[in-house]
Amino acid sequence: MEQGEKSWRGSPLDMLISDMDPNGIREVVIELEGGETETFRPRRREVFHAYELHEMASYLHAVQASIKKSQRD
Repeated sequence: MEQGEKSWRGSPLDMLISDMDPNGIREVVIELEGGETETFRPRRREVFHAYELHEMASYLHAVQASIKKSQRD
């Protein structure tokens, strides 16, 4: 992300490849297929910390696995 940009699009893998520092993330916005969005913000701080981001990633991974499983059944 260039200095001055306020949003970034990509996957966690893109973040690792680009050596982007995850510090300072204020919100995570997930866009769903129908165009709806879900916005997550930290409850106790102004920015997310590593543990919170890790937990969010684990949750999203579990949701993805559940969706894939229900599509196979």
